[in-house]
Amino acid sequence: MRSAFVTALLGLGLLAGCDLSRTDGDLELAVATRSTEAVSAKTNLVLLAERFSGEPELAGMTEDAARARALELLASRLANLALLGCDPQLVTDPVASTLDTTIEGCRIGLLRIDGEMHARVAIELAACDTGMCPTAVVWTLDDFDLEIGAGVFRPRLSGSVTLRDPVDASLPMTWSTGEDFVIETRVGAFATRSTASWAVLDNRCVQGMQLEARLDRLVDDDDADADLDAEVGTIVLSAQEVDRCPGKCPTSGLVRLSFGRGRLLAWDYAGETLDVVAPGGLHFTTSLVCDE
Repeated sequence: MRSAFVTALLGLGLLAGCDLSRTDGDLELAVATRSTEAVSAKTNLVLLAERFSGEPELAGMTEDAARARALELLASRLANLALLGCDPQLVTDPVASTLDTTIEGCRIGLLRIDGEMHARVAIELAACDTGMCPTAVVWTLDDFDLEIGAGVFRPRLSGSVTLRDPVDASLPMTWSTGEDFVIETRVGAFATRSTASWAVLDNRCVQGMQLEARLDRLVDDDDADADLDAEVGTIVLSAQEVDRCPGKCPTSGLVRLSFGRGRLLAWDYAGETLDVVAPGGLHFTTSLVCDE
């Protein structure tokens, strides 16, 4: 089903069904490609983020005990990656509540992970019948630099990230990336700020991901795409209810985005082909690369 945004365009008579032969078609195609690659890279980050989740039992612990237990859980989950043939290097500091990790050749399902990160845990508290009780585990990831993907090419993600997992299992885990966060995809490196929430199924598929993100391509002075990048400017996108299994195309989800001087694009995920629409008569299809 098309989105309300697409339906509104149809109602206004703005979809002429034209193809990429129009002058600015390459611009819209570049924006769609950059955005779909970024969404895919961020769904990969979700599956690693799940290793940082807490457990309902934390709600009955003291703050110190909950912090120690969260650190223990993460260390155990990362150490268990060794069962898949890799040898993660872990350095835990219980006093500072930190864990430094170097990972090489490790896998979570279909995803291979290589790189390093520094993680620090804190516990959020709220008033309860016994005083103050843990309500969420909050991880701050610094010196975060990992390649995460299922294919020959794997997106690289680096920078600072805050992960928050409510003790209430009915509430979603979330992240917020810092000003320094960068993703490197097939189509370049992008500075990106984003927030997200999601669920992960037993088969390690991401379900119902909500993502708000900004993308700015990082370029050199002699970059051949400098003029294109200047016209694209900042991409601001909102992805809603994205479902995706590792190494496969998203099966559902709606993306709306703006770029340049108020240009708009939208599409619904439904497999390997996107049907992209925009005001002004542009309507085109493009294929996704889904093996990353």
